[in-house]
Amino acid sequence: MKKNLLSFLIFFLTFSSFACVCASQNITEKYIESDFVANITIIKIYPNDKNSYRYKADIKINELFKGVKLKSIYVNGRSDGGMGTSCDIFIPVNTKLIAYAHKNQEGFYEVGMCSGLFYLNKKGVKPNPELDILKTFKLERINFTDKTKYREISNSSLELEKYKGIQLKKSYGIYEITFASNLEIKEVKEISGFDNPIDEELVAILKNTKWSSNSQLQVKNQVVDNTKFVIGFYYYKAEKGNKSFISSFYLY
Repeated sequence: MKKNLLSFLIFFLTFSSFACVCASQNITEKYIESDFVANITIIKIYPNDKNSYRYKADIKINELFKGVKLKSIYVNGRSDGGMGTSCDIFIPVNTKLIAYAHKNQEGFYEVGMCSGLFYLNKKGVKPNPELDILKTFKLERINFTDKTKYREISNSSLELEKYKGIQLKKSYGIYEITFASNLEIKEVKEISGFDNPIDEELVAILKNTKWSSNSQLQVKNQVVDNTKFVIGFYYYKAEKGNKSFISSFYLY
């Protein structure tokens, strides 16, 4: 018995150590950090080049939200559906999805396990506001790219506690923060709110938040004056005895 338990633990720890781990991202973050965002359909895939960790896929763009019009993207994985690493993915022909792609140093646009892909023709997908939010970004012409990582170091979640049990018709509100070079907040603007008086309160909450940042060049807590950052608040209905609530976390 002990031997079997030990074998199981060794297997579990070995598997866990190689499991693909992706950092949690809100939709606003993955959108801003991506170079290309579109509703696409995979129409053709090509075999991996020798020793290559990625394969080419031709795409049809159903709706472009951000970036240039592409005919192909590269997928980090194997075109035969095999598993090379725990982070490999395979996207079959005719798959329809929202692709969040990053342009690499070679000029290729890549997607992978941690890109935040949203599969549209996957069975059992729960109702999700992602497409509506992307259409809002497109309508409001929010198409800038910023690879800087921002983190709130105050605790606005405590301020949101008072909204437990609130009834709202819309599932999200999107707001734009303008930073001074030292990350002091210069302005907060409602882009697409909840169409409710709480929008003004949420703007006030954001004006009092504090932030840190870390750029790709490892420059910390310093940005170009008037840098824009987009943040969302999301409304979750009451469920299984839990009250409805508003959160800055995208839990869909």
